[in-house]
Amino acid sequence: MALETAFRRFSLLPGFIQTGNGEPRKEHWVGNKPSTPPQQDQKQGGGHGRPPQRPDTRSYRDLASLTLGEVNDAYSYFKNQLIPAPAETWIAKNYFCYLPLKRRGGARPPAVFGRVRTCYPADGYVDNIEELEMYFPGREAAPDLLHVRFDDLSPQAPTQSYCVGVKMYVSEQEMQDFSRSENIFIEKGFAPLYETGYIDLLEVSEQNQAALPWLYVIGSGWFASIPDSVQGEVREQLRKLVRWKKDLFNYHPGRYSLQVRALNEELDFQYGFTENYLVAPQDTGQALRKVEERFGEMFMRGME
Repeated sequence: MALETAFRRFSLLPGFIQTGNGEPRKEHWVGNKPSTPPQQDQKQGGGHGRPPQRPDTRSYRDLASLTLGEVNDAYSYFKNQLIPAPAETWIAKNYFCYLPLKRRGGARPPAVFGRVRTCYPADGYVDNIEELEMYFPGREAAPDLLHVRFDDLSPQAPTQSYCVGVKMYVSEQEMQDFSRSENIFIEKGFAPLYETGYIDLLEVSEQNQAALPWLYVIGSGWFASIPDSVQGEVREQLRKLVRWKKDLFNYHPGRYSLQVRALNEELDFQYGFTENYLVAPQDTGQALRKVEERFGEMFMRGME
């Protein structure tokens, strides 16, 4: 089977989004070592049943307290997960940004790196941002909160903005599903990386897995399209991704019904009986929500 790779360039800015692919359907909940049964997880995931979040009352960390080594460590930890944003100087919530700083007596590092929490007056190009809050990653600890004003930024070096890459092994039809809501992913700070073939997955090994994406969406239709002669190899590679602590979500639209097997069946995963199993979103909106939740959990836990 010929390798078919689709890497889509992002043509629209986050402010111009499409509405997705219709009303969400009921979720089929599975996951990885849950702390609550699936029924409780589903209730907590709904907007109406979730208790309001407590405001972040921590004080800002002084920019002068950052060291160049800390900034480099943070960037190095996340760099393999990052894809340049559609507009390199676009600042928006959940985007990772590398911001050049004015030195002010040499007490500050030349730049700061982190994930944007909020910006004022609104998301936009860096020249239009008056101030922003940014999470600065910590080592095995929750990130510090930084307050960056426009006057803190140096005009002598470029600002760089990034989205988090999400590897998507999908069929052509499944890729069309995601393309209709692609700009919503971009708005939330995630960049779909489409792959309709399987050759690159077969080349993954223990030696190169550390540089791989952390987040994957695997389409049931994609797996069903793989020739029987190599399905066993692909199946084992997917199990390896799980063992390497990658997060896999099985995109399994309701239209498949019983015609296409879900990945939990293909990988012999079963809730309550095996150590691992996969969350199975039924539409692209559910897939985005689970990707967003999972990455948020990993980020707030700190660099490991």
